[in-house]
Amino acid sequence: MIQRIQTVFLLLAAVALGLQFVLPYATAPVNTVADAAGTFNDGVFNLNDRLGLLINAGLALALAIAIFAATILAVSLATQCYFLIREVGAAVTNIHYQVGVALPAFAVLLMWVANRFIRKDEALVRSSDRLR
Repeated sequence: MIQRIQTVFLLLAAVALGLQFVLPYATAPVNTVADAAGTFNDGVFNLNDRLGLLINAGLALALAIAIFAATILAVSLATQCYFLIREVGAAVTNIHYQVGVALPAFAVLLMWVANRFIRKDEALVRSSDRLR
């Protein structure tokens, strides 16, 4: 049974991190965007296209309460997208970003909110201990 609101936020963060394995980050028409790694060969940029992102997402999902791991994932995703955009050049107009690209940042936000509620509960417990 879920007794604290922070549990809901942590579960939502884990769901957001898990959805990255299903939802794409961006799509483009097949063979219109070319980069050295062949990211858009199938027309979809997802977690499986970059090994570093896959490892970071797995770690962040396994350690859903570690905001640091999820933050590293969000920053590495932003960096990978930036370098991908620079590499494809003019074909960037063919790329359509999907909801998956925002999930790491959303998970970090949810974990931050959960952490705030956890700290409030700890402060409440400490203050009630002082009254005894």
